[in-house]
Amino acid sequence: MKKLRFGPIARFWTLGVALLGALALAVACGGAEPTPTATATTAVATPTATKTAATPTAIATTAVATPTATKTAATPTPTATPAPALAAVQEFRTNLVSEPATLDPNRSAFSTEITVVKQLFNGLLGFNQDLTVKAVAAEEVPSVANGGISADGKTYAFKLRKDAVWSDGQPVTAKDYVYSIKRMLSPDLAADYASFYYSITGAEEYNSAASADAATKATLRDGVDVRSAGDYILEIRLKAAESTFLPKMALWPVYPVRQDVIEKNGDKWIEAGNLIGNGPFLLKEWVHQDHITLEANPKYWGKKPTLKTILLKLLPDENAAMLAYRNGELDMVSVPAGNEKAILADPVLSKEVLRFNELTVFAFQYNVAKPPFDNKLVRQALATAVDRDAFVDKVRNGVGKTATAWLPPGMPGYDVAVGSQYKFDPAKAKKLLADAGFPDGKGLPTLTFSYSNTTGNTLIAQFLQSQMKENLGLDIKLDPQESRAFRQFLTENQHQWAFLGWGADYPDPENFLPGLFGTGAGNNHTLYSNAQFDALTKQATTELDDAKRLQMWKQAHQMVIDDAPIIPMFYRERFWVKKPNVLNLKTTGMDGGIPGDFFYVEVAIGK
Repeated sequence: MKKLRFGPIARFWTLGVALLGALALAVACGGAEPTPTATATTAVATPTATKTAATPTAIATTAVATPTATKTAATPTPTATPAPALAAVQEFRTNLVSEPATLDPNRSAFSTEITVVKQLFNGLLGFNQDLTVKAVAAEEVPSVANGGISADGKTYAFKLRKDAVWSDGQPVTAKDYVYSIKRMLSPDLAADYASFYYSITGAEEYNSAASADAATKATLRDGVDVRSAGDYILEIRLKAAESTFLPKMALWPVYPVRQDVIEKNGDKWIEAGNLIGNGPFLLKEWVHQDHITLEANPKYWGKKPTLKTILLKLLPDENAAMLAYRNGELDMVSVPAGNEKAILADPVLSKEVLRFNELTVFAFQYNVAKPPFDNKLVRQALATAVDRDAFVDKVRNGVGKTATAWLPPGMPGYDVAVGSQYKFDPAKAKKLLADAGFPDGKGLPTLTFSYSNTTGNTLIAQFLQSQMKENLGLDIKLDPQESRAFRQFLTENQHQWAFLGWGADYPDPENFLPGLFGTGAGNNHTLYSNAQFDALTKQATTELDDAKRLQMWKQAHQMVIDDAPIIPMFYRERFWVKKPNVLNLKTTGMDGGIPGDFFYVEVAIGK
């Protein structure tokens, strides 16, 4: 997942959980994809196979005798379609929207951060466009057949590519991955995604030891069963077999990082001039709150990018970004919320629309540790008082699909009937509020909605405010914050009410449930806790029978929806505009802050 920051963002996406920047957010996973030495792929969550038409066999023909020789017309040789002419300047310019809080792979959680991280680093594995797993910095995807996975499913051996190097020319070795994974699990780092890797032997014990002394932490760190077997084999031992471990190893939190670089530069190691990565691009410039410039890595060991530079503007005002697009200063931007219909009616811009569905969902999230949201009936009342159809129509301008559940369409386990009890019904909402002990809202504590101060988020906040006033007679206090400050505010669980976006890190219900709603999970900012949910999800993560596993996830999903720590609102459809000369942009349902960010190595700018 990835957290999504509303605003153009997730998007979460991150991962990943979080606020979006302006509804044009991004979600996140995987890395830029070089051409691997081996092309073996492993399906994630068993996607449905796409049938390809069989090539017909040649049909034998018998010549019919004719009195005189007849000339047969020669079959013309098909003319190859010429490659489009490329511009002299290969620069791709777009808007990231908000300032990343970090470019550290181990710590990144928001989709805008992950978009940049994908360009600077590569992991062992990555994703194809159909979201199957593929080898990137590994020679092949481990399997039982190739000896990369033990028969009991508990031991993984990753063979590293020997030609992979860091941007300063040093070889990338298994020790770099050992350091990165153990650093990500460190309780002192407090990485949001650490709980994703609790299946690794010793990982949970180490990551949970925040209050332990230094000697105990060192012992627990040594107990994390991740080790190098020489320079080019990484071995990982799991507590139990896990059906989704390979796609998790395709995610950014386990990208390699350099110990010497981090120890030399401290927190400044992510700045331009200090950061050393192993991806297709380098961090040339980071002018905070203004722009980030990436340039092609001359030492990159995979498929060389055609682009020479990528300019990522940090414009929180989507209208300003759209103006820059109209003026030819940007090549691709998100369409500001509320402008979609006007764009579709525009004779020029309508031909430049980039529109696609995502495995992404948005919701209003409560902090259930803060009154009155510690009262389930209050949460259910407010969830029933929001007109989702009006939200999609007025705030999203018809773009997206209303949601009463958390799992999105296209995800195994999706059920359109889940959450139907929260269908818009003001009368029912008022009764629930009265049953909660607050008839007509009397005695209800002040409700404060906090958000990252972007154009899209402001529209969302105002919509929520009007819905609560019109349907329940409640006054909502709005609390806009600068995006980076808001991220910290949310991470520290200081909010009472906020907006949440989550996009798939890998296409499985496991990615949408325990990491966000499990007790104490790194991305659980609702602070929801349910022992039955925890037990069921723990069982589901180790179940290898797909039918049984998905049934468990269905039950766990229903528990969350019934307990209502969130108000699901809509499943996102990305709606951007792109200049016609931006070539080879490939999108997926798991893209991050900017569409196509898995495959910028293939993008080119035409004349």
